[in-house]
Amino acid sequence: MNQNIRYKDHTIIFKNLLTTGENVDKKVRNGNLYETPDHNFDLLLNFLKPGNIVYDIGAYIGSFSIPMALEGMKVHAFEGFPDNFERLRENCGPYESIVPHPVAVSNEGSLVTTKFNDCRDIPREEREITYVVLDDYLKEKDVEKPDFIKLDIEGMETVALWGMKNLLENVRPIWQIGYHVGLDVSYEGYPGFVKPEDGGFNFNRFPELGYKVYNGNIGEPSFGYRMDDHQQFAGWGEYICIPEEKIKRKL
Repeated sequence: MNQNIRYKDHTIIFKNLLTTGENVDKKVRNGNLYETPDHNFDLLLNFLKPGNIVYDIGAYIGSFSIPMALEGMKVHAFEGFPDNFERLRENCGPYESIVPHPVAVSNEGSLVTTKFNDCRDIPREEREITYVVLDDYLKEKDVEKPDFIKLDIEGMETVALWGMKNLLENVRPIWQIGYHVGLDVSYEGYPGFVKPEDGGFNFNRFPELGYKVYNGNIGEPSFGYRMDDHQQFAGWGEYICIPEEKIKRKL
């Protein structure tokens, strides 16, 4: 089914929505997607300006990419699950400033047939997934450097960040990271969440590289505030990481 929904003064048309499951599709069907905390972008927009380059990694059907395009950003939308990607491409088609990429980011490049945590909340089916090392992919495709990265990939952030060394250390964008600590979803060919002691990325690397970490969990009393060392990546949630050289004012 198709559904119109308002974002500020704009009407967005989402096509081929799922009619079952607890997912973004349901929020679109209910007409309240952009009233929910996880789709409130006011804080993020304080750190962006028209013309900025945004990476939406884990783009699903475009619910983040499209508002960023409407705000004047150029968006590279990465979605690795083929069924989601086809809907992403269709929904983002009217927006010339969105470039869809049919890849999943990981710590090594491969082509794997596997089940995938696809955010649809319906029984999972095997699909052919193209995994890429993001630093290598960006160089190969000559993709412009980002000012901001939204990374929300259901636990695979723990392996994917190993393939973003250049982004982390040299490009140094602002990051919004969904940290899915302990999410117990994995299949052969799909790693899911990996603990640091088992080879997963250690998120303490962010403060070690001079990023300041802020609470990105809308609705919490400490939302928008810089986190103490013991609070950083201490549990499931949203974290905003800003290179210290880019901080001009407090959140």
